[in-house]
Amino acid sequence: MRLGWRAWPSSLFVRMALILLLGLLVAQGVSLWLQWAERATVVSQARGQNVVDRIAEAVRVLEATAPAARGAALERMQYGDWQVRLISEEQVSQNPPRGMMQHMLNTRLGSAREIRPAGASNGMGMMRRNLPRSFDVRLQDGQWVRFIGGRELDTPALPGDLLLRLAVTLLIVIGVVLMAVRQATQPLQQLAQAADALGRDLDAPALREVGPLETRRAAQAFNRMQARIKRLVSERSRALAAVSHDLRTPLTRLRLRAELVDDEKLRDQIAADLDAMAAMLDATLDYLRGLQNSEAVRPIDINALLASMSEDALVLGRQINVEGLALAPYTGRLSNLRRAVQNLIDNAIKYGGGAHVRVQDDATELRIMVEDAGPGIAPFELTRVTEPYYRLEASRNSATGGVGLGLSIAKDIALLHGGDLVLTNRAQGGLCATLSLPRMARVP
Repeated sequence: MRLGWRAWPSSLFVRMALILLLGLLVAQGVSLWLQWAERATVVSQARGQNVVDRIAEAVRVLEATAPAARGAALERMQYGDWQVRLISEEQVSQNPPRGMMQHMLNTRLGSAREIRPAGASNGMGMMRRNLPRSFDVRLQDGQWVRFIGGRELDTPALPGDLLLRLAVTLLIVIGVVLMAVRQATQPLQQLAQAADALGRDLDAPALREVGPLETRRAAQAFNRMQARIKRLVSERSRALAAVSHDLRTPLTRLRLRAELVDDEKLRDQIAADLDAMAAMLDATLDYLRGLQNSEAVRPIDINALLASMSEDALVLGRQINVEGLALAPYTGRLSNLRRAVQNLIDNAIKYGGGAHVRVQDDATELRIMVEDAGPGIAPFELTRVTEPYYRLEASRNSATGGVGLGLSIAKDIALLHGGDLVLTNRAQGGLCATLSLPRMARVP
């Protein structure tokens, strides 16, 4: 049962449309079947009525004709598939009388007549289909007459204009169903798009509060949530600014006082501790400040960016190999992307002894892969190392491991651009950090 349900399309619009359309087709099929059955009944009654009328007319003529002159009258009655002839008592059918036919004939003639089906029977008094219809009728003077008509035909097919009208009606109803389903699911799509935009840009336009009552309430709740989040972020930014100012001031005073220490070794140790505290403060505030900035989104020449980073590394005595080219500029935030790639390169150099950058590009996605030849990372920790403040090394020495924010910042930048950061161990040893940037994503 689960497999059957998984086979259904994942789209709510398609699911609702399929359910309604299947129900519509079943209802239309039942309606067509009922029309066919009613049509068969009406056609059968009309044919029976026509046969009874023919027999009644022939019986009136034969009863009004003298027995010696009935031969000439019989000749005039033979036309088309209709035959009438006199039969003897021994030739009379032994089938039981057909009550409905006899009743209809008696009604037409105004007096009782005996009528028996003379065709082959299936043993239950029912005439076999596709055999000539024959009836034996007894005249008032006791003479039996056999009437042989055409074959029992199938019910004729429904006329083409009726089928055309049914098809047009079905198409109209299908169109209305699709419009109704679209109208019902569109607010969900808009809500999903608004939530995705909010995740990338807190200043995204508010959701329109239109439509049915339930839709308006959902939009109002979403807009209230967006306003609360913006207020919380704004308050956090102000708090961070205050904390930054309040902490930097005593650190500066401590630096000045450290210069007054006569013991040079102690003075250097104090200065090193202050530098570590300042670095940790800067990194933490930078991360908590998030990726909100006023930098404009613009086309970025990725090839030139990587070339400049490689040149900068040479100045510091580092060797960075770049392989592959971006096919076209990428639209994003330059400083954020530079920072993300630089964090990945620094991480590769720090733990792998060097960095090798590969670029893969196509019409849908730009991938920047930073590889190293280090020891790699245990598989169960590949996803954890991108969490804030998580470090494989237990110490908090910035010279060996930093504060554990480099990969977190790189992942946040990737998410800001609608992409992701994925870490994998290379088969030949080392780690590969892949920065995936979709080209069609909207960057806030």
